Amino acid sequence: MQKVFVKTLGCKVNTFDSHALENQFRSKGFSMSPESSGADITIINTCSVTAAADREARYLIRRFRRENPGTKLIVTGCYAQTDSARIAAMPEVDFVVPNEVKDDLVSLIDLAKTNEGSKLPASVKPVSENRQSHFKSALTLFDNPESTQTRAFLKIQDGCNGFCAYCLIPYARGASRSVPPAEVLREVKRLIAGGTKEIVFTGIHIGDYGHDLTGSIPADGSAESFIRLLDDVFNLPGINRVRISSLEPAELTLGLVQLLAKYESLFCDHLHLPLQSGSDPILKKMRRSYDLGEYSAALKMARGYFPDVNIGADVIPGFPGETDEQFADTVTFIRQSGLNYLHVFPYSMRPNTAAARMPDHLPPEIVKERASLLRDIGADLAASYGRRFFGKTLPVLWENSTDDQNRRIGTTRNYLNVVAGAGYRPTPGTETPMKLRGFVDKGRILGTEVPLA
Repeated sequence: MQKVFVKTLGCKVNTFDSHALENQFRSKGFSMSPESSGADITIINTCSVTAAADREARYLIRRFRRENPGTKLIVTGCYAQTDSARIAAMPEVDFVVPNEVKDDLVSLIDLAKTNEGSKLPASVKPVSENRQSHFKSALTLFDNPESTQTRAFLKIQDGCNGFCAYCLIPYARGASRSVPPAEVLREVKRLIAGGTKEIVFTGIHIGDYGHDLTGSIPADGSAESFIRLLDDVFNLPGINRVRISSLEPAELTLGLVQLLAKYESLFCDHLHLPLQSGSDPILKKMRRSYDLGEYSAALKMARGYFPDVNIGADVIPGFPGETDEQFADTVTFIRQSGLNYLHVFPYSMRPNTAAARMPDHLPPEIVKERASLLRDIGADLAASYGRRFFGKTLPVLWENSTDDQNRRIGTTRNYLNVVAGAGYRPTPGTETPMKLRGFVDKGRILGTEVPLA
């Protein structure tokens, strides 16, 4: 039996795709290897959100080839879509499978074994530095999926039509497409039957869900499609926890928030609303679809219904032309907004984007300095939010993983990372009330068992 190793880089959508690929391989008689050194086939599912992500992919390609000269090394994912020519030119690579044909990766394995000369499927044209047209994203739930996780990512949408100035994701993932609601519901039912306790809905642009569909869910340009899908999911027997990975601020509508409040016992009160900048002029240059007033209104509305909601944001410091004053505005807005954590992505020039052609790109040391300050602020925000729950009892869903002291790791509904106290060995997949005591390490909070009354 041949062994396959899949390495995932990047976002939760890539994580879902990798799990689905692994399940496809299993259904075809392959087994999975925990590392590349023991694999007959090595697959790197790449990210390309920044230049650093591209560099990491190239580093891993060379490293895995060095560690296992005989493995069949296949590269897929976003970097394989935006610069397939460069990857194919690497001598360590055997085959490149861009996102547009990722659905067919397993069936292309035989081609990768026998194909002489070309490292790309015959149906795919090589792409250099993101010089390509906007394709229709590959989208399927894959064959024979299975999950051993207590929390499962479920991709309901892929691709993006937004074309923000800094972003190549519309090129890397293709046009926005939605999984039909019947397929989503069937997969959620299967996960529930298999013991999954938390469903994490993920996608590149979840709020765009349903706009490409016709039939029972209208393509009406509103959030109604996503709201109807969630309503159906909340009414499935056995559903326990539902989490939404990320939404654009304008997509957090009153109708959506009211639905989540209606099913408050099932909704995980955790939201991620990309901010990118706390300066309206920079947001406009970025081609974002909101201003700070609209962003603030979304935060206020969410907290009006969920006072303890954990809200995080993405931020991009160092966008071309960002002045000291505009960056200071970002810092001020973040501190005053009440955000609870940050994901900081220093601006990285991506090929064939509008921002790449803009003047006044900042020196790397300035971008790095601004990113460092925002990371420090983000760490303070997360710590401050976590401390609000010290001494309180919250339900914790326990996962399969443990920390370096062999303590079970779990997650609260509001996305706090908890480790079980000494002597307590909760069963993965169970949800138990825990009293939160304080931070231990890496932002994790120690939880102790609450005695039964």
